[in-house]
Amino acid sequence: MAVAPLRNLTGDPEKQHLVESFTDRLVADLFRHCRGLSLVWAADERHSTGTPVRPSPPPLEYVVYGSVQQGGPGMLRVNMRISDGITTDYLWAGRNEFRLEDLASMQTEVIRQISRVLHLLLIQEAARCASISSDLELDVDECLLRGNAVLKGEMCAELSVEAQQWFLAALGLDPWNVEALIGLTRTCQYLVSNPWWGDPRAAATAADLGREAIEIALELAPENAIAKCMQGMLCSAAGDLQEAARAFAHALAMDEKLASAHGFGGYNAALLGRAWETLPAVERAMQLDSADRKHSIWYFFGGFAELLLGHIEAAVPLLEESLKRNPSYGAAQLFLMAALALTGRHIEAARMAASFCRQYPESPAHAFRRLRLSRSPSPIYRAQVHPLFEKICAI
Repeated sequence: MAVAPLRNLTGDPEKQHLVESFTDRLVADLFRHCRGLSLVWAADERHSTGTPVRPSPPPLEYVVYGSVQQGGPGMLRVNMRISDGITTDYLWAGRNEFRLEDLASMQTEVIRQISRVLHLLLIQEAARCASISSDLELDVDECLLRGNAVLKGEMCAELSVEAQQWFLAALGLDPWNVEALIGLTRTCQYLVSNPWWGDPRAAATAADLGREAIEIALELAPENAIAKCMQGMLCSAAGDLQEAARAFAHALAMDEKLASAHGFGGYNAALLGRAWETLPAVERAMQLDSADRKHSIWYFFGGFAELLLGHIEAAVPLLEESLKRNPSYGAAQLFLMAALALTGRHIEAARMAASFCRQYPESPAHAFRRLRLSRSPSPIYRAQVHPLFEKICAI
């Protein structure tokens, strides 16, 4: 993606600083919110049609550009466009008028619009590719059925990718299908929650894509409890813990028997420094959802929280039970290592560490330490989790 400097069409040279500041913020925020795209500067040159000249090399998918001009009395107008990087066809255009005192809120809204459109374009392209790669002529319901069936298997990178392709294929047939958007978000959340499956950029891309997909789903179905819960899960993974707590509470207000909202809400409470709330929440989740695959997650959440509270003997069987149901669960392996070492079972801890390194050779423990500490600013949580990672890194 290329970003061209905004043009000052106000006729007032003193507004140039404002226009340049807007461009700087646009680029900075797109770096934060569109981490699946590489940003380059586009030359500020135009065809006679007013569309941007495509830099070459590298080839571009999208070009973002715009201008600031005088609007109504006392108003300025920002015109933004996104064009195809190859054909220069318009893909989106937006116009916002504002007073100078409202500049900050207007910038936030414009950047939100651009981020949404770019992620929609990415989803549409991925959906098109998924539809082409499928040799079967299936309808939307059949694609959804296959995607959900795959997700009932073991939680692993390969199956999550396979499920994601089915949900994308469904979106290729029906771009506004709520169930497909929720399914796509679920596969994104799996990657975010299992960083050892891929590189950090892949997880960041999944977080951004999932956030936009679930917001679209909630705009289409605002009272969908599962979608609201998925939003909470992504917020929690991104470290927006208070927003996550509100989303889980909202989801439970809509459906008090939603197991995922209980389980992930309990885990989010541990990240907020309230680990004593976690085990009762996951016990409730297990009562409501009997699927073994989900129980692996719930047992991990419970074991992790017990470790934070210093209940080492209670944590070990919970983490072992999690791995019994999903032997490749990296987080459960890491914290079981710590628990075993803390109880003096050093040989078992070393064996588990060796097994973990064989499964995920590109995922050092210190990377998870940074990840876990970055999940929460709570001084209680950070004081609890820090010594656990010290123990993991020492094995």
